[in-house]
Amino acid sequence: MKKETTVIDKIRNDKSIATESRRDIAALAALGLLDFSLISLFQMGKIKQLPDLPGKIFDTHKVNTSKEAMLLGMPDGVISLGGYAATIFLAMAATRYKKQSRVLDLALAGVVLGQAVGATYYLKSMASEQKRACIYCLAGAVLNFASLKPLSRLFRK
Repeated sequence: MKKETTVIDKIRNDKSIATESRRDIAALAALGLLDFSLISLFQMGKIKQLPDLPGKIFDTHKVNTSKEAMLLGMPDGVISLGGYAATIFLAMAATRYKKQSRVLDLALAGVVLGQAVGATYYLKSMASEQKRACIYCLAGAVLNFASLKPLSRLFRK
């Protein structure tokens, strides 16, 4: 008896450049969810102190409790979580719904580019305003910038 192929099987077995690119973007966003979950729990007060790297430059507390760490009346960590979740959702939706994939890929590009712009803004803010760095924020920025490579591959397909 032959096993029926499910939608999930089709997605998991898709070897196209577009699907591989979306998978890479989603994987980086999943790492961002882990990273910014810690920042969000710190900003909410559940975690009282996050470990920092040694050196005077690193001050996660100062960076994540600054006025610049508020965006649209919310702590920026929580907003970043929403962006990462949207990234994973759109990457999966575009893979699942082939007819709408171009529109969904454009939405995905908007979120990924928005996160990269946000990372640039926060890096500048850490350097010029707080004059301190948050290792968790730096890791998030690296993830956001790294997402640009599979995004460009997705649109070159």
